[in-house]
Amino acid sequence: MPSMTDAPAPVIFSYATINVRQHVPITLDLKLPNYTKWSAFFTAMCGKFGLLGHIDGSIPARPTDRTWSQPDACVRSWMYGCIDDSVLDLAMEPEQTARDLFVAITNLFQANQETRAVVLGQEFHSMTQGDLSIDAYAQRMKHTADALRDVGHTVSEPQLVLNLLRGLNPRFANTADIIANAAVLPSFISAHNTLRLKEIRLANDAKVSSDTALTAVAPSTTSATTACTSPSCRSSSSGTNPNRSGGSDKGKGKGGYGARGGNNGGGSRHQQPPAASPGLLGGRPGPGVQPTGPWVCMNLWAGPSPWAPQPQWRPPMAPLPQAHTSFAPPYTSSD
Repeated sequence: MPSMTDAPAPVIFSYATINVRQHVPITLDLKLPNYTKWSAFFTAMCGKFGLLGHIDGSIPARPTDRTWSQPDACVRSWMYGCIDDSVLDLAMEPEQTARDLFVAITNLFQANQETRAVVLGQEFHSMTQGDLSIDAYAQRMKHTADALRDVGHTVSEPQLVLNLLRGLNPRFANTADIIANAAVLPSFISAHNTLRLKEIRLANDAKVSSDTALTAVAPSTTSATTACTSPSCRSSSSGTNPNRSGGSDKGKGKGGYGARGGNNGGGSRHQQPPAASPGLLGGRPGPGVQPTGPWVCMNLWAGPSPWAPQPQWRPPMAPLPQAHTSFAPPYTSSD
């Protein structure tokens, strides 16, 4: 009877604890046309660790051999970790080898190839940029081309470039003509980079134009008060027509001023008549004489005006002499 020491020691593989997410950064999903990309990542990972034979069938299955079963289980666990549940529900079977699981996944994405090719081909040839950026538009077209390749209808690179130019936004028309009229049609990556550069330049030009327009319409700083001698300014400040007083001259008081001291019958009672001048009687305008300027329009919200009349100092007036009455001495009779 063999002792416990005669049992073969367990084989420890260095890749048993590898995190699949570090090598396959995407998840295979039925709703996304990413089978080609996922397959490229996964086969590269298996080839890196010498396990590619477990999925391409180059290594025969040996379920009883620990040196085969343990690496095969490791490959299956990698697939479990980078596949969506919707795919696993359709492809996974009990006691399935890594090769069987990989073939089931491939058949799931390549089933009904002709029907899917018709739908994908229509989507590919009718695709337009619209409001998408150049990066988003090119990425969407490349995904559709990859999906067509998965179902057996490979899109050539010149056809991919021409279809990219066909659906561009009209603002890229000049750049599309330059690319299409080149002696040798550039690759898809080169055409994509040229369109990205044009998009950056258009965005920069729009920003410069916007900044220039904002600078041109910026409000200028205005002073708080503005001297004005025109009748229109005088009318806007008093609220009435300077040549009319309430519609007629009947509202004027003596000397052309209202009974309350207002100017032109409708002016503010804080306004004062102009100083005396030749042609004015007693410091007041004579009959039929209109007061003259200058007039000052003031912004009432900007504080005191520098042109407001300031009180002037006058020397105190000497007291008026008082009148004295002389009385004659009382008359007395000598009799």
